[in-house]
Amino acid sequence: MVVEQAIIVRDAKKRYGSGTPVLNGFNLNVPKGCIYGLLGPSGCGKTTLLSSLVGVRKMDSGELWVLGGKPGTVESGITRVGYMPQEISLVDEFSVIGALYFFGRINGMEDYTIEDRYLFLKDLLQLPPRDRLVRNMSGGQQRRVSFAAALVHQPELLILDEPTVGLDPVLRDNIWDHLVKITRDEGVTVIITTHYIEEAKQCNKIGLMRCGQLLAESSPSELLEQCQTDSLEEAFLSLSQMQAQNQGQAVGQTPTGVSGISNVITLDAIYRNYPTKVEVRRSSTKKKCHALLMKNALQFLRHPGGVLFSVLLPILQVTLFFNSYGLDPKDLAISVVNEEAGNCNHGRNRGNVTYNQNEFTCNFVDLSCRFTGGFNDSLLKKLYYDDYSKAVDEITTEHSVGVMHFSRNFSYALQAKLDDFLSISDADLIAGQIDVSLHTPDRQIGLFVQKELFEMFQREYKKVLKECGITPKFADVPIHFEDPVYGKKDQKYITFITAPFILSLVFILATSISSSIIITDRHSGVWDRSLVQGVTTAEILITHLISQVIVIVIQVAAALCISFLQFDVECKGSLATVIWLGILDGVCGMSYGKYILSTRFLISVMCTSTALVNYASVGSFYPLVLLCGLIWPVEGMPKFLRWFSLSLPLTLPGISLRGVLEKGSSVNEPEVYQGFLVLAAWIVGFISLCLFQLRSKST
Repeated sequence: MVVEQAIIVRDAKKRYGSGTPVLNGFNLNVPKGCIYGLLGPSGCGKTTLLSSLVGVRKMDSGELWVLGGKPGTVESGITRVGYMPQEISLVDEFSVIGALYFFGRINGMEDYTIEDRYLFLKDLLQLPPRDRLVRNMSGGQQRRVSFAAALVHQPELLILDEPTVGLDPVLRDNIWDHLVKITRDEGVTVIITTHYIEEAKQCNKIGLMRCGQLLAESSPSELLEQCQTDSLEEAFLSLSQMQAQNQGQAVGQTPTGVSGISNVITLDAIYRNYPTKVEVRRSSTKKKCHALLMKNALQFLRHPGGVLFSVLLPILQVTLFFNSYGLDPKDLAISVVNEEAGNCNHGRNRGNVTYNQNEFTCNFVDLSCRFTGGFNDSLLKKLYYDDYSKAVDEITTEHSVGVMHFSRNFSYALQAKLDDFLSISDADLIAGQIDVSLHTPDRQIGLFVQKELFEMFQREYKKVLKECGITPKFADVPIHFEDPVYGKKDQKYITFITAPFILSLVFILATSISSSIIITDRHSGVWDRSLVQGVTTAEILITHLISQVIVIVIQVAAALCISFLQFDVECKGSLATVIWLGILDGVCGMSYGKYILSTRFLISVMCTSTALVNYASVGSFYPLVLLCGLIWPVEGMPKFLRWFSLSLPLTLPGISLRGVLEKGSSVNEPEVYQGFLVLAAWIVGFISLCLFQLRSKST
């Protein structure tokens, strides 16, 4: 007759990288309804074995059988298994009761049952007050709450990795008494690892591990008798010495004289004697998603930076943007060399225009002062010099943007030009010019100064012409720019960059939130522990999507409200189109963050540091910003780079949003719906790759 087994392991092998195998031809039998103690030194493979039994890790080769199926599958029970890993595996924002509610709900329990179990476990494990957060607990308190989370749903199989480490001896005795009771009265199977070898005497069966192999598998009394000792430590030492002397034995063979696993139960026999169908209590997808959403909400609301990052940061960023970009430069200085009127009596001399109505002539005196006084000192502060060379030499020390030079005959030359512009000499034409030499490496400041000086000259010269009875249109250049079809004649740079800035801000914030939450779940162990209890990868991702979409809506609302209400950004098109484009852009950024992390969990698995999340986010985000047309028009790029830019998730959506804001374009127009299509395509692509990589990952 074959004894019904809860766990069977046959010829299991596991190696990390190119190092020594952690498990090397490992075999194990765990009968139902017993306490099985797995003993061995650190690094012998205990934790690897237990995590493989619950499906968190996969063996390189060999066969594992857990409660009638492969580890981690519905057939193996899932919700019938209670798993306490070596790590705490609880998020810091859980309270005691919150942790029990989370693991109870994903295991299909009703809330009133969870409350009843809490009252029992509170006394059994001496739990902290129900509202105390995990981050405010001591290490021992955290372990007790983690143990309670494994016991809350009264599992059929308990897999416990060093649950009593650091606990009070009296509490350890209570825990062992409870484990003995539930195995005897309820038929629960327990497999447990422990540092306290002598407490394993209470196990029904123990397995001694060393160097990835099982030295012996027997009851404590039989093992002590065969090793002729009354100490399990001495028995373990004796078996270790025997293993060292018998390195040539076949893998999995038990040392001579020790009752072990040489009498192997075949898997065929197990299949014949194990029930073909087992009734499994399953939690509905709705209940699991509710538990996951509550967990995400707690992580967000109880994290000190959650609200600050998600709500206040967008407001701060938008405020800084509108107060830092697109505004006219102020407090600039320009050096003035006026050979005609010097410093114009420190601005009191404004020049003189005398019109003779009888002869229809004008006399100009110190007209250069009219032009130097034509612009405000808050924009361009005037530094007067008598010598041109000195003005040039002191440009650097005075932080001047350039030198403006008026010749000695400036007013006379302008008057001669008006009197007889057909016969005026070249010398007078040159004397009537304002020579400006800009000495600033800043192109934007240079363009601004040119524009201001030109507009100043046009404005003041028209006033002079009007005083002389001449139509001001005489001062216009022979090209006239009418009011534009879209926008304004004096278009500001801020209007050009506002649309892509808002989208890029929402995109990067969503990427960062997605990264940080998944990193937290992976690093804390809650992700794997949830999968052990039957939560699917799709359910985790869907609840993350829902939680983060809510945050994205808040961020988009904050960014748009500040833009429209505080800084008077004009929206000529549909506000609903702007909102939906912003939300879709945020979802794309969130999907992008998940995709980065799901590339074999590039950050959350291969690296456990949130610092690398920031490196990856920034490293991948800046190329998007540089190529999306935020800083400079896409038309300025080389042709091949322009086409690549248009395929990115921020470029066409930025053009679409700019079209809605400035032109009033509707969603029916190609300029707008192309942005929506690009975002939708990237979202579908990111999420599909994310799901594929998460499901196919092997640890």
